[in-house]
Amino acid sequence: MASREEVRRTEREKLSEWAAQYEEVKAREQKRNILMKVLYSEEYKMLTIKNIIVAVVWLFVGGAFALILRSQAGLSSTGVPVVVTPEYYFQAMTNHVMDMIFGAVFSIVFAVSFYVIPAMNGSRLIKWPKIANAGLWIATIGLFMMNFGGVQNQYMFTFLNPLKASPTWFIGYAAMVIGEWMEMASVLGTSFNGRIKGKLVPTAIGFIVMDMIMMALANISVFIDVIWSLLSPIGGLGITIFGVPNAEVWKGLFWFADHPLVYFAPYTLTGASLAVIPIYAKRPLYSYRFARWLIPTLFVLGSSVYVHHLGDDPWPLILRDIFAQTSTALIAIPFAALWLLFFITLGDPRKLKWDAALAFIYASAVWNIIGGIQAEPTNPVQAIDPTIHNTGWIFSHFHVMLALYSVGGLLGVLYAVGPYLWGREWYSTKLSWLHFWGWQAGMGLFVSASAIGGFYGLIRREVAWAAFYEPYYQLIMIGGWLAGFATIFFGYNLIMTLLYGKKIKETDIPMWAVITVAMERYGLRREGYSDEELPTALPADGMIRKVSNSVNNNVQGNNILTRNVNLQKDVKAELKLDKTDKADIK
Repeated sequence: MASREEVRRTEREKLSEWAAQYEEVKAREQKRNILMKVLYSEEYKMLTIKNIIVAVVWLFVGGAFALILRSQAGLSSTGVPVVVTPEYYFQAMTNHVMDMIFGAVFSIVFAVSFYVIPAMNGSRLIKWPKIANAGLWIATIGLFMMNFGGVQNQYMFTFLNPLKASPTWFIGYAAMVIGEWMEMASVLGTSFNGRIKGKLVPTAIGFIVMDMIMMALANISVFIDVIWSLLSPIGGLGITIFGVPNAEVWKGLFWFADHPLVYFAPYTLTGASLAVIPIYAKRPLYSYRFARWLIPTLFVLGSSVYVHHLGDDPWPLILRDIFAQTSTALIAIPFAALWLLFFITLGDPRKLKWDAALAFIYASAVWNIIGGIQAEPTNPVQAIDPTIHNTGWIFSHFHVMLALYSVGGLLGVLYAVGPYLWGREWYSTKLSWLHFWGWQAGMGLFVSASAIGGFYGLIRREVAWAAFYEPYYQLIMIGGWLAGFATIFFGYNLIMTLLYGKKIKETDIPMWAVITVAMERYGLRREGYSDEELPTALPADGMIRKVSNSVNNNVQGNNILTRNVNLQKDVKAELKLDKTDKADIK
């Protein structure tokens, strides 16, 4: 068994090797003008920022479509055009869903992935940056094509005959999936690029890697579905190779992919949250071993939760009822265990140092529990689900899960690590708190009115309804506008931060990563893991000390001895040879 000093020597040499490669990346990056950097960047922070900017743009575009929807619904129960005509109302519905999920949520997930992985493994290197950049812009162009399909795109739910989308919608969807695959491939390559053989990756990276594999596999079915639709009568190209209009084929394959889709943000958010909360708790996770076992469990269950979209369809019993229905019910168990771990680690909330970042992350956990309680008695049960599936009860549930849990939690992560990313403190803490409370109040009102109205039969995916439901739609409209104004506060704060935020001291490795990896190493050692297995130790001050591997043959022995002595001094200075690695945590 290698000594701790030998293990650290290997780690330091690898960090030094990666640092040399990163210097080459920065040198190439400095030669590119700003336009070229927009099109192509191999520096991990720049690639992350580009994804964040794309996500924020789609957040505002998708939010604008949402406000069009909510305003029309809140001001008219008869379908009489007050804001938009019915055909544009349904087009806005399609675009809102696509832009928020594939534009805002997917882009921020890729941003978190491209930042967290290179920071936590210490490499600061992106694998296949050309593929990552191309994927970002191909997916973005594909989404634009879906938005510009015209009024024919009245529903994204093209299996609701006789509705169908335009050819550009299907072509854009196919391009978007290809772009996503490219970014996922780069994320997976990046995770292996910074790994030392025999060592565990940090838990946060494990969740992100699992997430990318799940979505890459799920996208296979929807890509097949898109091509099938494009080449069938429903595709609109006039090229009919598959003569079946495919309402059932589209619906089945679409949901095999697009219910795992709803876990794409939560799983990366889980990894990022587990990296951030030990910093606020000032102690390691209660159990990293337990958190790691959640990764395969959530992968299996998250990949098979689609039954409440297919319950009344002629799919095989094993797919429709037995496997998927069981998974839909069981997935509540690992999430309940996750939040137990979360709250035990954070401890007494009165003793925490609160800021908007922690507030968003904490609130996202609470909302996920509420959304799970709301869904579990209804969605997995086929005697109930068809009754409530086309009501406000359902869109209340997925706005809890996507807007308040997923988006809210990812905003919290961005507030926490953002200053390390762009090297500036947030411009205004007041604006960040206004964003938090506006988002919670607005979306909280939205989901509450939707759920209560849905309980009484408030219908969704329509433009007219009984006047009885109009007060609910009015409350939904008010909630939507509150959340919209809160988002404006966020956008303004972000712009001002980038321009005028107070600069912070930058280190080679961001200090949040240094602290959370040190916490994890301490926690894993406490749980019985050996030194050889622990994730790569990052320098306690965030600064990588370069180690030369070039050795002159004539003085080989002397150089090795000198290098070993220097490494020993480095290790002693960093760890003080403390048996518990508490020096790392400090």
